[in-house]
Amino acid sequence: MKKELLFSGIGGQGIMNLGEILCSAAIKAGYNVTFSPVYGAEKRGGRTMCNIVISSEIECQIVSEADVMLIMDDNSLKDYQHLAGEQGVLILNAQVEAKPDCPCKNIKVVPFIEKAMELGNAKVANIIALGFILKYLDFIPYSIVEELVKETFAKKEKLIPLNLLALKTGYEFEA
Repeated sequence: MKKELLFSGIGGQGIMNLGEILCSAAIKAGYNVTFSPVYGAEKRGGRTMCNIVISSEIECQIVSEADVMLIMDDNSLKDYQHLAGEQGVLILNAQVEAKPDCPCKNIKVVPFIEKAMELGNAKVANIIALGFILKYLDFIPYSIVEELVKETFAKKEKLIPLNLLALKTGYEFEA
């Protein structure tokens, strides 16, 4: 088994946090994982992107054809859509205005930021995205991710219930 993932957005959207939680969950589930983060040169508002490869064997960390791609902004779509695998899923934040021009036929548009605002905090959009992505990674138990969300926010305990709700919101969202 091998899954290639690519997540990209603007700095501050929690792309790396989402990727790190997912990688930790895959490791706890018994898989080999590579995580390759890329940060833009800007101090604020620059592009962030991470490549993740989850597999039962040791694999190359370069994503050649993403099985799951999360795109949070227009420029990320323009720059990375060519890596969306034809048989994969391309998940677009609803605020992405550009139309995809790639071989991927399974395109999901999800209002991550709007859903986060409904929960009262735009900063949980990444955790909503994490929940949504989990539907395409059925080999990673939801319960492991739940525990990692609790661990991630352990120093800010009051944020745990909101982030668990965000995870559930994304997992249950139908696009």
